[in-house]
Amino acid sequence: MKNQDYEDYDQDYEKKEIDIMEKLHKKKMAVIERCFPDKNSKGQGLTIQQFLKVMLEHLDYNKDSKEETKKITLALIELFKEIDVNGDGTMEWVEFSNHIIELGLLRNDRSFKDVIKSYHPAENIKDEQKHETVIDRVYFFDRLKMLLVLEKESPKFKVYNSNTSELIWNVNAHKGYVLSAEFIPDQNLIASSSNDLTINFWDSSSFNLKQILSVPEIQLCMRYARWSSSQSNFLYTGGSDSIIHIYDTYDLKERGTLSGWNPFIKRDSQQYGHSSPIGDILAIDQQNTLVTGGLDGNICLWDSATHQPKKELRGHEKGVYSLDWSDWSPMNQCLISAGLDHEAFVWNTYVKEKIFLLRGHNHPLVGVKCLPRTSQVVTADISGMVKVWDVRNFLQIQTFNVPADEIQAFTLTYPKKQIVVGARKMFFYEYDEPKDQMLTDEKMCLKVLYNQTLTCFITLHPDSVKTWDARTGKLQQVYRELSVAELTTMIIDARQRKLFIGDAEGRIFTVNIKNGAKMKKFERHHKMITDLAHWSNDTNRRVISCSREDTVNIHDEDSQDAHKSCRYKMKQHHLSVNSLHVKQDSEHLVSCADDGAIFIIDLVSYRQELVWKCQYELKKVMFLESHNCIVSVDSIGNVYFIGVLESKFKSKLLLQKTYKAISLTNQEETFPVTSINYDDDLLYLGDELGNLKIWNIKQVLDKVDLHQVEQKIKTRKNNDADTFVTAMDYGQEDIAQIFVIGDIKEVGYQRKAHQDGITYIEVCKDGSHFATSSFDCCCYLWAFRNGQISKIGALILGHDVNWGYRIDEKSRADAAEQEANELLEELKDTIIPTKVEKTDGQISSSKQQLLDRLYGSKQQKEQQQQLIQAEKEDKKEKALSRAKNALKTYEQFKQKQFTYQNQQNLNDQDPKKYDDSEYKDVFQQQDYDEEEEDNYNILTDLQEFKQQQLSSGVYSSKNAFKTKLIKGHHKSKFS
Repeated sequence: MKNQDYEDYDQDYEKKEIDIMEKLHKKKMAVIERCFPDKNSKGQGLTIQQFLKVMLEHLDYNKDSKEETKKITLALIELFKEIDVNGDGTMEWVEFSNHIIELGLLRNDRSFKDVIKSYHPAENIKDEQKHETVIDRVYFFDRLKMLLVLEKESPKFKVYNSNTSELIWNVNAHKGYVLSAEFIPDQNLIASSSNDLTINFWDSSSFNLKQILSVPEIQLCMRYARWSSSQSNFLYTGGSDSIIHIYDTYDLKERGTLSGWNPFIKRDSQQYGHSSPIGDILAIDQQNTLVTGGLDGNICLWDSATHQPKKELRGHEKGVYSLDWSDWSPMNQCLISAGLDHEAFVWNTYVKEKIFLLRGHNHPLVGVKCLPRTSQVVTADISGMVKVWDVRNFLQIQTFNVPADEIQAFTLTYPKKQIVVGARKMFFYEYDEPKDQMLTDEKMCLKVLYNQTLTCFITLHPDSVKTWDARTGKLQQVYRELSVAELTTMIIDARQRKLFIGDAEGRIFTVNIKNGAKMKKFERHHKMITDLAHWSNDTNRRVISCSREDTVNIHDEDSQDAHKSCRYKMKQHHLSVNSLHVKQDSEHLVSCADDGAIFIIDLVSYRQELVWKCQYELKKVMFLESHNCIVSVDSIGNVYFIGVLESKFKSKLLLQKTYKAISLTNQEETFPVTSINYDDDLLYLGDELGNLKIWNIKQVLDKVDLHQVEQKIKTRKNNDADTFVTAMDYGQEDIAQIFVIGDIKEVGYQRKAHQDGITYIEVCKDGSHFATSSFDCCCYLWAFRNGQISKIGALILGHDVNWGYRIDEKSRADAAEQEANELLEELKDTIIPTKVEKTDGQISSSKQQLLDRLYGSKQQKEQQQQLIQAEKEDKKEKALSRAKNALKTYEQFKQKQFTYQNQQNLNDQDPKKYDDSEYKDVFQQQDYDEEEEDNYNILTDLQEFKQQQLSSGVYSSKNAFKTKLIKGHHKSKFS
């Protein structure tokens, strides 16, 4: 699949995702809380059916659309499973509300995919060109990979290669000074404006002049816009006359203007626009909004389709001449503006007030820029101070000073991340990115797991856990700072919703795979955790751990006390325990250690038995699922097959095979096996040189299964008689005659699959694919077909465009839809145990009305909807009446004003302003509808919570925030 195809696929897939929180109005939280049982009641919480009924009632969506209802239902099912990580089948109010808050709070924490690093002066990129004057503007055009530089009071512009800083063109552009430039991809043109009252259009490949456009005023800024809601693309220009001009990019003809307000008329609610030169223009396609900033300090929002005014954002005390839009994620969309103030302003375009200030500069700013596809925001002031911010939490990440007396402009380049600053010359600052984009991480890859439920791969590194989209191979999330010590191992739970992770100092904890939240801790070991296992049945859930100590600890996953989570400690081993494995269809755990011993533990009765012991250190052990046999490897290259449990060969060595591979000298030598895995009669092995081998062990397992039951065989003492024997009758010589080396067939071999030792092999259960991790910092995906091992993808920082893993999306979608349909059918008989407060045995009328609305009959609901519709119509009639009265009064006002001025002129007197006090109230906006401003979702309050935490620390806990969120705003309506 090509790179462009992957990008289109990603966009299509993301469109299918529904953010439930975006559809949850904050005012509904108080009502939803009453639908959850009391924490002291016998009920554990809402079942999935009850949760669906509550949420479908309160979410903001088109309830008459069956298609949208089904989509919302699918998203709610996934949300329920995501929140119900412990898998008890119910959801409590605390779980639900904490999850909502963590959506915001985790953005201040470690769950960032890109932890912003530092910029440093470029070593190999320098501006060697001589500039006649100070650099006034720097533009980066990503499609051309060019920097276009404007010098102050110069009729020329210069074009540089953005990667090498090599001068490509020096263009004599205008008779006057060049003031601004923009790239128009529709015709592959670069537009430049000048104080000679022209806009010139240049071919971007040859820089030949194509067209000259005369303009009425000096155009100080230009911005190209491609609107997805319109078939026309426009070039917007803003000038000194405070008017925005609109040009069609196909024929370069003017299509209209957005006028500034008339300075000769008193500014009131009828006036809109700028009263001074335009500083910057920005197109926000996601919101169909054109944004303009002026030197009057105002920011105006215009509708992209009608070019009618939408809103004004006021807060700047001085001029605005830099705007940018951050769309890092749906949770982090915001408008950022900068100008002569010392702070950059952060805006939510749905409200009129600023939501944050980026403070820290001591001089006027020269601009603000958001780096596309990242959370980085960069600001710079005239003194040369540059600051890098993280839009997810508005924290300052880095500050550095440019070695110049004064700077006038800067820009950002991508995908190669650079900050280019313009002063008397250009200064280049490069981002500290991994030098090798072909790695999974800069540090070794310790383990890779496949999550079939969430369709992602998970990789473990000493300082982080990463999740990767299995559909595309792209990096999804990075969870850092999970522990103060290096991470050593991880295992996934049976529901595939959480990870159990161990570190080098003996800590064990649980992490939510979806958001990286640390959920629970377990009793510590004194040394490094070497392996983990997870087991669960209908009544118990256990986490088993081992370490460089000689003990195996069995923890109760549901224990509330981390210091008392251990239910049993096995101390039969005498040296470091290296490996654990659970037989999922039974209750047995197997362990091996450096003492050469293998033990099996019953996880219910804690009964232990020594399975087998050898003279070498045993490094790996695992059950061959559904067979009474285990496989283990030692430190010198031997692979052992041992009978266990109900096998007649219990505790007997069935077969021993030496692992050999081609060495660097092209000789076959014995090497230690560093990783093993098993699936469907195939044993996967990786060694310390990075070689891969696949053995078919079907004949071995068939013989194990054959001797699982008693059968007639001839004994050595009496060859003529048949007798029944048990496992105790078998000696090692007999076993050697049954199991032979030829039973193991080598069916696959990949030499130097990795450049260093293979740390883990993960077999994907939904196909003939497996993944490998290695000390070489890489993780690869392989396919095994027809005896051939072929690499079909790599989890790399730079994204593998040849990623070849395919998921049966149709089957997954059909299964999810079937589940949704079944649950929707069950909703009819679902009862919600709503909490109701009573006074003297009576329910308050307001709450009774609320309950009637939630759980009343269909007729009652229809009556309620009719009342709401009637109220809306009444509001419309009143608004229309007010508008007619205002228009009539305005006509009277204009007539009296005209008569008054004529009388003044006839009397040869100086015209005086007509006294309009009696009409003043008519033109003021009455009954302003705050619904648009108030109707943004609960996540906006999360943003406010984060800001108050950063600035004043008003809320010290989640509970304090929930009290403010749920009870603080809505007392009167429901109490």
